[in-house]
Amino acid sequence: MARPPDKSVATPPLSADRLWAEQLAMGMAALIGLLIFMAIFHAPMLSVGAEVLGPNYLGVYGWASAVGVLLQVVVHEAGTLIVARWLGLPLRFRFFGFGANATAILEDLPRRVWIDAIVGFAGPVTGSLVSTILALIFFFTNNPDNPQIIAPFFLGMACVGYFYNLFTLIPILDLEGGWIAPVIAPQAWLFGLILTSLVLTRDFNLVLLGFVSFGFPRLILLITARAPQLDLVCTKRQRLAACIGYFGLVILLAWLGTRTFQELPDLVRDVMGD
Repeated sequence: MARPPDKSVATPPLSADRLWAEQLAMGMAALIGLLIFMAIFHAPMLSVGAEVLGPNYLGVYGWASAVGVLLQVVVHEAGTLIVARWLGLPLRFRFFGFGANATAILEDLPRRVWIDAIVGFAGPVTGSLVSTILALIFFFTNNPDNPQIIAPFFLGMACVGYFYNLFTLIPILDLEGGWIAPVIAPQAWLFGLILTSLVLTRDFNLVLLGFVSFGFPRLILLITARAPQLDLVCTKRQRLAACIGYFGLVILLAWLGTRTFQELPDLVRDVMGD
């Protein structure tokens, strides 16, 4: 008697939580490996790149620095809140988290990749604009011949904003980058990560290193088909806009943050008379 053919069993798709866990584990492994490599072969560069995580030479301003950093977070989250409200999304407030999910927690609704990306862009774009305004205030008020004590404070707050908004664009978990990531095509990830890696070799900082470390696992999950290619539900124009906007903002924030940070030490010493 002929034996009936075996019925193939479809492999169930991986859950979103499982995919994020895999990307997080791969990203952490890459980040730790790169940090060890830098510590062994490029220790001076690693030391300089890590300084952006420090007090930014703003400790001399005391409580004003703490208030300024707090306002950077509030402005960033307010941008997300306003855009989410404008899109008619259900909101719930959560005090001082990180990323889009901090002020715009969506209920269990069918995912809309493009709408999620718009919400993800809202906070970083708003925060970056405010940081740029602060930098412009510095350049219009700074007088090298007669240094004012308040002038470097504006540039320092701009620097904090640039790096904070860059951090939220890392494509993981509830950070804004995690909301934008699904609309980025694999080809765009490859091109964008190569470009940001080249920027990293020129202007090294740990925030950008974190972006690259967690971005490559996202690319690997896509090209191995472990993660669904959700960008296909978007139009070509939407995918192009998201790619240019995302990687353009990452590179711009990394460049602006590094440049403003490099200027701060001399400016603060000049106004403090050290």
